[in-house]
Amino acid sequence: MKLLTVGDSFTYGEELVDINNAWPYLLGKQINYEVTNLGSPGCSNNHMIRNVIENADKHDLIIIAWSHFARLEVSDENGTYDLWPGGSGVFFTGELKYRKELMNYVNRHHNDEYLYNQYTTNIVLVQKYLESKGKRYIMVDTFGNHQAKQRQSNGLISQVNDQYYIGWPTESMMEWTYKTPQGPAGHFLEEGHQKVAEKINEHIRNIGWVS
Repeated sequence: MKLLTVGDSFTYGEELVDINNAWPYLLGKQINYEVTNLGSPGCSNNHMIRNVIENADKHDLIIIAWSHFARLEVSDENGTYDLWPGGSGVFFTGELKYRKELMNYVNRHHNDEYLYNQYTTNIVLVQKYLESKGKRYIMVDTFGNHQAKQRQSNGLISQVNDQYYIGWPTESMMEWTYKTPQGPAGHFLEEGHQKVAEKINEHIRNIGWVS
């Protein structure tokens, strides 16, 4: 059986001494699944969706660890990159001056309500896509998107299938890993990854997908 995981740096295993201690690999060992981890630092949700669509057919279980709702994917003649209101530096944009100018503009003039609506639209569309393919999937919130005030006015909230979205609408990995050790850049470390793996494992066992 094959497991596909997509997400950002918290799924990739940023700041871990051994990347094999990232939660996707720990979970794979617990449920005896072969793991393809496409977690990528700085990854936007659009990037994750593309990874899911391109790879879902080759996997039996897909886990999507959504990143912050305001991360944006942008493409130009020099390739594809991600912007994040509040993000900064060459990590997101590379060395190109105009990309930094775009980031500065997005930081000043983005609309959080629109971006949150895009996030929930993506959740519902990916649900429908995976269900149409007969694929088992789990979603989780990495960043605490559930705390966004935009939740209250979004008509898509009721369409999210909370049976397959762990913690919806009140929890994220941030709650699961609260007070566990963190690296200098704020990523939870081995203990946190163990907690995330155990939380997801418990949920999929309760559903009855593994014994």
